[in-house]
Amino acid sequence: MNINDFVILPGSKTGTSVRLKAKTVRELQLEKVQLETENKEMEKKLRQLQSNMSREKEERKKSSAYHWKSGQAGPMTIQARVLSQSKENSNKV
Repeated sequence: MNINDFVILPGSKTGTSVRLKAKTVRELQLEKVQLETENKEMEKKLRQLQSNMSREKEERKKSSAYHWKSGQAGPMTIQARVLSQSKENSNKV
């Protein structure tokens, strides 16, 4: 008898062990291998995604010449002057 052929059921109060069938043990081992394989594949996909995202981030930084910048000085348009004067007048009231 192999000790790996036994499992303690969580619901048993006395802590009795039940012998697993050989088929069940094989199924559990197969499931473990499958989960490990899926885990490795997901880690590979995650690394690829992180690589793509960092590359895209670098590309966005390089193309920041077209980024909109606020607060640049320039001549005021007629509408801007009217709005500015109406705000000043409303503040005085």
